[in-house]
Amino acid sequence: MDFKINTDTWFVFSILFISALALFVFMYVAIPYFIRKRHLNRTKLRNNRKKDSYKRLEKKYSKRRITNLQKDNEKLQIDLKEDLQQMLQGNLNTPDLLPFFSSFEKLYPYFRQSLQKIIPDITANELKICVFLRLNLSSKEISQLFNITPESVNKARYRLRKKMKLNSKEDLFVFLSSI
Repeated sequence: MDFKINTDTWFVFSILFISALALFVFMYVAIPYFIRKRHLNRTKLRNNRKKDSYKRLEKKYSKRRITNLQKDNEKLQIDLKEDLQQMLQGNLNTPDLLPFFSSFEKLYPYFRQSLQKIIPDITANELKICVFLRLNLSSKEISQLFNITPESVNKARYRLRKKMKLNSKEDLFVFLSSI
């Protein structure tokens, strides 16, 4: 048997074999790459959706929390005003200020600490006067609550200004409101 291979045919078959092998290797590498890339894109998209839903839930929760805090704050302010009105209208010689101050502490929790940082040697009576000044009560109303004269309240205001190092042009109510 005479078996002769034509060199042109051999060359064409070798080229076809090498290109088929190269195509097989390329597909062996490219297909998993594209599958991984598509999987990563889906994972990123899923993570982005989760982040967005988490942000929406967080916003919803924070809005709900803010509205609940605002409702509680309004209720406390109403209770505080009612307590204050009852104390001012009452003809008691010594009104009970304890529930009022506890309501005030709930409404303004850091007022006392901030004031004590500004004036470390503040007395209890000066603190009470600051609370009533913070609520923008007049000297007459404060004097009714403490059973003292309005002049005494004015002197206490003057001493507070001195301790806070405020000049006469600065408003004490504005300063206490900013605390």
